[in-house]
Amino acid sequence: MNSIKTFHTPYGKLNLFHNDQYITQSFNDGKYWDIDTLLRLQMYIDPCKSIVEIGAHCGTSSLVYASFLKKEAIVQAYEPQQRLYELLLRNVYDNHLETKIYPKHCALFCDNRTLTMNNIDLDGSQGIVQKRYNEEYNLPCNFGGIGLGCQGEMVEAVTLDSLLETNQLPESIGFIHCDAQGAENFIFSAAVQTLTHHRPVVLFEDNATYGTYLYDSVCHNYPEYSTQKFFDIRDFCMSTLHYSMCLNQFNGSIDTLLIP
Repeated sequence: MNSIKTFHTPYGKLNLFHNDQYITQSFNDGKYWDIDTLLRLQMYIDPCKSIVEIGAHCGTSSLVYASFLKKEAIVQAYEPQQRLYELLLRNVYDNHLETKIYPKHCALFCDNRTLTMNNIDLDGSQGIVQKRYNEEYNLPCNFGGIGLGCQGEMVEAVTLDSLLETNQLPESIGFIHCDAQGAENFIFSAAVQTLTHHRPVVLFEDNATYGTYLYDSVCHNYPEYSTQKFFDIRDFCMSTLHYSMCLNQFNGSIDTLLIP
C-alpha cells in the first residue's frame, strides 16, 4: 500500500499519499492546499445550507467546508477513485466528522452507468496511475487530476438529477463545488432540475475553456454524449435561472463562480 503522510492542520488531521504531486507538496511547504480560494469562498456560502462537493479527493476542501457550516448543514462529498475515497473516509473518521461529512464513492456524470477512468496521469507526471498507487511510491502522481477516459479504474456514475429524484441529496443545498477533470459540462447537463430546485452558488473548474486536454479526453472516450458536452452552465444559470453574477477565473484560477 502506498505510504501515507500525516499533517496536523488548523482544520484537523489530514492523511495524504506522500507522492501526491501537488497537494502533498503544498503541505510539505507549510501551506494548506488552496486555502486562499476556500477562505474567499466563505462569504458566498450559506452556513445553514449543505454543500455538494464533486471530486472531493481525500477531503482537503471538505474539512474546510465543514468548518464553515452550522450544525444542521452537511458536506456531501463525491470521489470516484477507490484509493482516494478510502483516504477520504479515513480523514473523516480521524476527525470525528461522520455526522458532518458524508463521503460517496461514485462519479457524477450525465448518465447512470459504469464508466472508465484514465490510466494515465494526464494532469501531472504522465505516469500509470495504478503503478503510482501500488508500486512506484517514489514517483510523483497528481492523483486528484485523474479524469474519465480509458483503460483505468472502473467506477459507477450517477446524475445529480437522479439523486434529486430519489431523495439522495441534502434537503437544502446552498453550494456546489465541481472539480471533475473535464466532465463538468456533462455533469451539469443532467443537473438542470437540481440547479432549478436549489438555486445554489456554483463553483466549477472550467476545463472546457482552460483545461481543454482533460475535457477533450472525456469527449473522445464518450462520444455518445456529443450533445451533453456542449451544455453551458453559465448561460443556463444567467439566462434561464437569472443568477446575479458570474465571476470567471475566480481568485486567479480556472474556476468560475456563479452566484444567484
